[in-house]
Amino acid sequence: MVKQPVADMDLRSSALGNGVSGKPPINRLYQTSTMAALLDAVYDGETTLDELLQHGNFGLGTFNSLDGEMIVTDGVVRQFRAEGLAAEVPGSLKTPFACVTYFEPEKNVTVDTPKDKESFEALVDQLLGNPNLFGAVRFTGLFERVDTRTVFCQCKPYPHMLEVVKKQPTFTMESVSGTMIGFRTPVYMQGVNVAGYHLHFLSEDHKRGGHVTEYKIVKGMLEVATISDLQVQLPRTKQFAQANLNPESLSEAIRIAEGG
Repeated sequence: MVKQPVADMDLRSSALGNGVSGKPPINRLYQTSTMAALLDAVYDGETTLDELLQHGNFGLGTFNSLDGEMIVTDGVVRQFRAEGLAAEVPGSLKTPFACVTYFEPEKNVTVDTPKDKESFEALVDQLLGNPNLFGAVRFTGLFERVDTRTVFCQCKPYPHMLEVVKKQPTFTMESVSGTMIGFRTPVYMQGVNVAGYHLHFLSEDHKRGGHVTEYKIVKGMLEVATISDLQVQLPRTKQFAQANLNPESLSEAIRIAEGG
């Protein structure tokens, strides 16, 4: 389990030049690589988890060799492998794709009536407003149902992601409490990230979760923040240089890969 030291966070935030000494830059999205690269089997990145945590304490992603799903909550990185269970991970592990921020809610609302995926996203859209900006989302509460999936660790030569997801393990959790976090990405950023909603779930006992494909919430607290500051760190690897980042039917391929 990786947790960012408070002292290191303060030093790094000053180096990032946010203009406020001792405080990390809030609600700025840091991303390593792109979704289009991941789709084209660029499964090996250069960024370690320790390096990733220099840029945020909240987020999601995956691990080198596509070894499961990642969730970052309160500066702690957890890995969901093929069995859907949360695991501790060392800071030396690397990621080929991840998005993190220092999340500070700008709006929050108590949800006291059940909502399915469509009505939940509509509420978040209403709270965030501007559809051309990114949004960070956190919902903590009771779920009637959460469907998740994870991915198997891959071996070289790496298969295309659409081949991988055909065999992905899926799980259904019912009457479960936990936290669902992630990001809303503007449509025009499709391929750089995942247009629309990309959410991961962690159960209240920190034992189960993964990439969310479907859900229905019962009640809880919804928190959101608008993101207009984006930093993308692109790999300088041979694999990334040779990737096809603008394939035909990119949006449809991402929809399939993300379980939409």
